[in-house]
Formats: sequence, C-alpha cells, structure tokens
Amino acid sequence: MATKMDALAGSASDVPAKKPLFGKWRRLLIAVLVVVPALALTSIAWYLWGRTSRPAFRTVQVVRADITEHVTATGTLQPVITSPVGAQVSGIVWKLHADFNSKVKAGDLLVELDPALFQNAVAATTAQLAQAEANLTSTQAAALGARIVRDRTRIVESKSLVSRADLDATVAIFGQTTGAARSSVALIALARAQLDRAKLDLAHSIIRSPVEGTVIARNIDVGQAVAATLTAPTLFTIAQDLHHMQVHAAVDEADIGQVHAGQSATFTVDAFRDESFAAMVREVRNAPQTLSNVVTYDVVLDVDNPDLKLRPGMTANVLILIVQRTQVAAVSNEALRFRPAAKQGTVGSTKVIPTARPGAAVYVPQGEKATRVPIKVGITDGNMTEVDGVEPGREVIIDVVRDKGKASAPKGAGRGS
Repeated sequence: MATKMDALAGSASDVPAKKPLFGKWRRLLIAVLVVVPALALTSIAWYLWGRTSRPAFRTVQVVRADITEHVTATGTLQPVITSPVGAQVSGIVWKLHADFNSKVKAGDLLVELDPALFQNAVAATTAQLAQAEANLTSTQAAALGARIVRDRTRIVESKSLVSRADLDATVAIFGQTTGAARSSVALIALARAQLDRAKLDLAHSIIRSPVEGTVIARNIDVGQAVAATLTAPTLFTIAQDLHHMQVHAAVDEADIGQVHAGQSATFTVDAFRDESFAAMVREVRNAPQTLSNVVTYDVVLDVDNPDLKLRPGMTANVLILIVQRTQVAAVSNEALRFRPAAKQGTVGSTKVIPTARPGAAVYVPQGEKATRVPIKVGITDGNMTEVDGVEPGREVIIDVVRDKGKASAPKGAGRGS
C-alpha cells in the first residue's frame, strides 16, 4: 500500500506547475511605460532638431548653360510675288480653263468671255471703215472735178469771157470739195482705230496667265457676268513660286530695335507642331501698324519651301535669333526676382538683410543671413539669365522657407519684381 502511494506521489511531481497570469501583464505594462515615453521624447527631439536645422531659404545653384535670346512674333506666310489676273472688258464667262491649284505657265489660257458681242463689234467697225473709204473716193472725185472747173474758169476769165464772180465761185467749190476729201481721210483713220479697238476687245475676251505659277484663288464661275466699267475685277490670283515664300511678322515696337536684316530665325505652324522651319530676316519695314494702341512693324522673312508643306495664309510663330551665348554663368530668373522687404526682419531665427541700393543683385545664404551680391546681367531666354559677379556652383536664394500653417510669409522677407 505504501509503495502504491509513493508511485502516485512521484507521478504527480512530474506535472509542471501553472504560472500566474499577473506576471505576464506586468511585463507588458512595464514595456509600454518604458517604450511610449521613449518614442515621444524621440519624436519631440526630431521635431525640434528639424526646426532648428532645416534651411531657412530655398536656393538654386549658379550653373553654366547655353543661353539664346529671341524676339517672338506672330506672322502670316505669303508667296514672294502674287499676281492678280483681271479682265479689261466686260462680258459673260463662257469657258474656264483653270481652277484652284492649277499649275500654269505664262500665256496659258485661263478663261474665255462670250465672244459674240466682241465679234459683232469687229464686224460693225469693219463696215464703218469700208464706208469711210467709199466716202473718201467720192470726195476725192468731187475735189478733182472742182479743181478742173476752177482751172478752166481761170483761163476763160483771163480772156474776159466770164466774170470775176464766176471764177470766185469755182474757187470756193474747189475748197469745199478738198476739205471734204480731207475729212474723209480722217474718218478712215477713226474707223480703223475703232476696228483695232474692237479687235483688241475680242482678244481681251480671252484671258491668259501673265506669269508662271500656281492658281491660289478663283473668283468667277461659268455664266457669271464680269463688269470692268470702273475697276478691273480680279478673276484669278496666281502665286509665282511657292518653293520660296515669305513670312510677314508683326514685331512689337519694344523689340524692333534688336531686329535687322540678315538675322536667322525659326518658326512653327499649327499644321506641323513638332517641326521647326528656318527663315532669314529680309527687311524691316518702317511703316508702323497700330492696332488697339499697340504699335508693331512688319518684318519680312525669307523661307524655303522645297516640299511645298507650307501654304499661303498659315500662321507662323516666329523666333528671331538676337544673340547666343555658350557655357556662360547663368541663374534662374527666380533668383533675380527675390528681394527682401524694405525693413530688416526675421523668418523664424533667420535674419534677412534688406537692400536699398539700386542695380541687379542676388542674395546668397551665409549661415542664418541672406547677403546681397551685386551682379551684372546679360541676355535671358525667359527662364535663365546670364550673370557676372557670382561663380558657377554658388547657392543663391530664390525664396524664404515659410512655417507650416501660416498663410503668408512673415513680415520682413519676400519676393518682389
């Protein structure tokens, strides 16, 4: 019996004893009490370090860059020479021999007016000429008869067989007939001139191209009446050579002083947005053009158009090259626009030194201060400006770092123009 009890006691001692739950929660509580304050202290330290160590200014570096200065303008593509073809006579359009985009040579037939009226005028003036010639024959015969009578009467009068009055009458008749003969000669010349005019009108009813080129405009149709009584109507417009064109660009008066003949330029058109075309300034015209109180001047640029991509009337966005610099010290225009306020102030713990001196300058950070550095500015492309007075690689200020939560910069610093 004792042996059995000992065996039971030994088996009971082999079972591990259960640990209390209170010890586990105690260790977790200790960990929370230690870790959370440590994290809070770390966050506060990091925040304070960030506020004291972060830079007070936004800066950029002075770099070396290629800068190109341009004058921008908007213009229109036009043919170098445009020939309007008009009508010298009035009539009805009978036949058309050319249309839009037709290639024509000098002397090619373009349009025919109804020839009936012109042919009738030629026939009528021909008849008038024949009548004038017949009248000349009659008056010449009368003048010859009158001269014979005058000469016979003069002989008879010398023998006192007729009176002096009879001789004077024959002389007067001879003068009248001679004058009529001369008038007939003049009427023949007039009839011939009228006939030539009628033939010329008939020839002008057939309108031909005066030049070689391309028809870019047609203003008539078959059956339309052409009236050339006061001004010659324009029937066709012919561009002589579309392989060579011009851009007429309107340059603002503020920029015209920098533009002169011989400068190179580029331009784009909306039809080919990704392609740039070369041009050359041909002339700067002196006639001002004023629109909405804006004064511009017409600058003519020569353009080669070998592929005939460019068409008359296209809008050209022109860039005229003024000057180009290679690998010069340059800075962003933001740095040139940065100016401290009129009075010295602070941003956080950063002092901003004001400027009261004229001239171009940039501001460089020196510790917590912004120091003014006078510079000379050169050309600009609108984004970068050539500068002299600061070396490449130097940091210059473009703005002041503003504290979060503030709507505007504190008094004492800012950006001005």
